[in-house]
Amino acid sequence: MLAAEVAAFIEGQVMILVATRDEGHRPMIGRGSGARHDRASGLVHVLVSQSQWPLAVEHALPGRPIATTFVQPDNYRSFQIKGQITASGPADDAATAWGRHYVETQLALMAQLGVTRLQLSSTLSDRDLWHITFRPSDIFEQTPGPGAGRRFQTTEAVA
Repeated sequence: MLAAEVAAFIEGQVMILVATRDEGHRPMIGRGSGARHDRASGLVHVLVSQSQWPLAVEHALPGRPIATTFVQPDNYRSFQIKGQITASGPADDAATAWGRHYVETQLALMAQLGVTRLQLSSTLSDRDLWHITFRPSDIFEQTPGPGAGRRFQTTEAVA
């Protein structure tokens, strides 16, 4: 479902925001601690720290909608991917390992941009990771500027 360009982007060094909602449609926001695209199934996997973002995780239930935003921190190039959650549960050892790697590389990148570990300590964590899987349905360009909010169009074959 994701174009190769978008799949590579979300697996890169990007900031990740995750939004779920409760029964009253109130948004629950969290920060992602890693993302991957399964090219065989078309599913997207995101990790979220349950201890830092308990409400976003609590409402990440199969069948519910999810919106994720991926932002390249040095130029704010952004994509938003919406979809429906297919699975949600504690991260296994393999997912925890890629979440830890994501957090380590993200902290190093942000340090190069002048953002300290202390500044990120309340929003970015690899502790108590929760694994959310969803099937993407819509992709939007969200880079600030005249194209922000436009549905993403690709000329390449989608994976």
